[in-house]
Amino acid sequence: MKKILSLALLSAALFGAAGAQAVTTQTILTESDAQKLIAAAQEKAHALNANVCIAVLDQSGELLAFQRMDNAPVGCIDSSILKGRAAALYRTPTDKYMDRANGKEPAIATLPGVIPLGGGSPVVWKGNTLGAVGVSGSANPNEIAIAKAASDSFK
Repeated sequence: MKKILSLALLSAALFGAAGAQAVTTQTILTESDAQKLIAAAQEKAHALNANVCIAVLDQSGELLAFQRMDNAPVGCIDSSILKGRAAALYRTPTDKYMDRANGKEPAIATLPGVIPLGGGSPVVWKGNTLGAVGVSGSANPNEIAIAKAASDSFK
């Protein structure tokens, strides 16, 4: 009986150790972070006299915060969210896909979720993409500048 009990305890110890999993931590964008990103985007939009829609998405491409500025076109709601989602999921500014689609890689626009228009910018901290900002409702150079100003403001 002693031998069986010892073997059972040894087995439990071995299997328990093998089954233990490492704990990892992950930095995420908070509601407060999202509001600060929107404020930075609004500041740049005001400087450019642009009325836009601003979406902040987490790294999974899910909406965290949204702002439609006064007089921003209704049509920019969905496009700002889609631009932000593409930038978050692919961890790349969406104007890079616009350049590729307009160049020698038009098929890049067929990738699921890719929006080949500027205005989506990843939010990166310590080399990790935490989410993205999507902007729509103005001339594309303005949208790119506003999204970049917001994502660059994240410290």
